[in-house]
Amino acid sequence: MTASSSAREQIQGTCFVVGSACVFALVALIVKKDPLPLPIATECRFLVSWVIAIVFMLLYRTSRNLSWFGPPQLRAWLLLKCAVSFAFLTCWWSAIQRAPVGDCIAIIYCSPVLTSLLSRALLKESLAPLFPLQVLLVGVGCVLVLDPPCLRNYFVHVASGGEGPRPHGDYSLVFVALALAAIVPIVTRKTKDCSWIEVEHVSACLASTVLDPSLVLVHYAIDGELPPMPQAASTEVCLILLAACGSFVGLAMQTKGFQLAEPGKASMFRYVEVPFAYVLQRFCTSAPVEWQATVGSALILTSCIVGLRRKAPAEDTPDSTCKSPGELAVPDAVDARAVSEADADLEAQS
Repeated sequence: MTASSSAREQIQGTCFVVGSACVFALVALIVKKDPLPLPIATECRFLVSWVIAIVFMLLYRTSRNLSWFGPPQLRAWLLLKCAVSFAFLTCWWSAIQRAPVGDCIAIIYCSPVLTSLLSRALLKESLAPLFPLQVLLVGVGCVLVLDPPCLRNYFVHVASGGEGPRPHGDYSLVFVALALAAIVPIVTRKTKDCSWIEVEHVSACLASTVLDPSLVLVHYAIDGELPPMPQAASTEVCLILLAACGSFVGLAMQTKGFQLAEPGKASMFRYVEVPFAYVLQRFCTSAPVEWQATVGSALILTSCIVGLRRKAPAEDTPDSTCKSPGELAVPDAVDARAVSEADADLEAQS
């Protein structure tokens, strides 16, 4: 490979990664603006993924010796991975509708620190010398992101004797999604011997036929009625279908970007999702962008970059640090280690 072609592929790959980050942020914005009830929205999203997975299965099942429900010895891990991914997506989409989209995406990027701690406890992976610095950056950054809608308004409320601005949103589900986001890479690692097509098919099939209908039944048991359909529901369904397709396209763009460019360098541009999300929050929603949240998100991204820089000498793959929300939103949230899959798999996703 000549130097010019290598540079061209690096530029093309970086553009794919940047594009995927923007797509993930746009998907989050669509979910926030769409008033469709959560169980119906997630059902539409998983049905689209299932149809796409079936198409890939029919095309490559014979040539790659794929199984509709994965290798028998890994099916327990596949089911666990699918359940965790479904729980993440459900909490994540619900969280986006309750809090500012830029703040949500910034907070979810704290997941690498939790993943490192879980990997240490469950997989006995060693922590880097700079890990305490990452924890400090993430902790301070998260507090600053939360301060505009929560902490500062709370103190104003107390100081004014009950008067003052109310918080911008409810962040409880964001932290539930954050905990699940930290678990997903570890569980995904256990399914590394499965093709991404198998994982996607099992995930979408299980979610659309079992998990999401169960969510609807729980909603009915609690409220005594099925989730209401808003007026002009066909328009809302189309938006969710667009978000589902966007999630898949974004993941394909990110995977292709890591195939063309050097993963360590390309990963640095994945974090453009956070500032882009704040731009969308500023111009497409009613939630303001506070300077404290901007500083806090910068600290969180600095923690991610510190994690990437410390792994560069070992040439580790990028997903050992940060998982973007859009990436996790796809049930087959391809682990970064899957970047080394066969060339045929790579071409199939482009």
